[in-house]
Amino acid sequence: MCDVEITEENDTKEHIIPNAIGGRKKVKGFICESCNNTAGDGWESELAKQLNPLSLFFGISRERGEAPSQLFETTGGDKLKLHVDGSMEIEKPLYLERPLESGVGVRIQIRARSIPEVKRMLQGVKRKYPQIDLNELLSNAKSESYYCPDMFEFNFSFGGHEAGRSIVKSALALAVSSGIPVEACIRAKNYLINEEAEACFGYFYEYDLIKNRPEGIPLHCVSIKGCSKTNQIIGYVEYFGVQRIVLCLADSYEGENISNTYAINPITGEELSLVVELNLSVEEVRDAYAYKKIPDGSIESAFGKVISVGMNVSFEKEKDRVLNEAVMNAFEKCGAKEGEMLTPEHVNKLAGLLMEKLEPFILNQFTQPLK
Repeated sequence: MCDVEITEENDTKEHIIPNAIGGRKKVKGFICESCNNTAGDGWESELAKQLNPLSLFFGISRERGEAPSQLFETTGGDKLKLHVDGSMEIEKPLYLERPLESGVGVRIQIRARSIPEVKRMLQGVKRKYPQIDLNELLSNAKSESYYCPDMFEFNFSFGGHEAGRSIVKSALALAVSSGIPVEACIRAKNYLINEEAEACFGYFYEYDLIKNRPEGIPLHCVSIKGCSKTNQIIGYVEYFGVQRIVLCLADSYEGENISNTYAINPITGEELSLVVELNLSVEEVRDAYAYKKIPDGSIESAFGKVISVGMNVSFEKEKDRVLNEAVMNAFEKCGAKEGEMLTPEHVNKLAGLLMEKLEPFILNQFTQPLK
């Protein structure tokens, strides 16, 4: 994206699909360190921001770090922070103080996200009411978990030039790593380096370009095809099985016929072997630019094919979390020492202690609407 020659000193490993949304495969000899930093701070940050609700919903796996937690509003008006492991927490601590009905004394209610946060808040209370016994208050503090009774409201807005340039860069990276010179991808390069250039991508849902789509996988896919007959280099990028974009990297290509596809399951990081047919005409690509390849209901249909996967992932993670917590709590409190045989008394206690932790999870399943 600049005129500086790529050398061993300034070369970088570039993710074809951004690491922020679960990409793994990297290429070298494509982008210098300076341009990579610029693209990462701008384009890929915007793409990751737009797709972060889906990253959290599907609980994606990343090479570095985790998808950042995000605040969402529920249909009941609460604001909760969702984490990639499926857990949630309140937006901020709650402090309520009101006088007692007798007129003598006050009632203080504190709701916090952790015991250390409670301690910090109580220090402030102690300064206001020196007579308070902090140790007694802390001994009465208890940690509770509950399930949100309402639905989350997600905003899946997607697009714009910042995210668009990240998409084009991914297709260009695959093209270059497949043997197509970057100079041949004139439309893609022009769009990346010229802010006034026309966008070279559009959305495509008219039919499925992936001919062997695996059922129920919110896949990521980047595919390119250089054709000497049509003089086009066509690209296809898909994220989470939902965002489906076609690109024209060049329309004056005179090189060899080359095609390549890279795809992964972002939940597991497993690479997928897909067949993508990019036999698109210039007119079809142009129609995609003009939003003419999005039949009514097609985006909703794409969502419908993968949404249950996210629900199942969330359920399995929560089930495993609850089971592990229940078992650890039960053995810790049943009275049995490590390594000794369990007595009938221990077993009876274990059953009750297990249900103590499992009951909220089980009851929550019965309160869910039928799907």
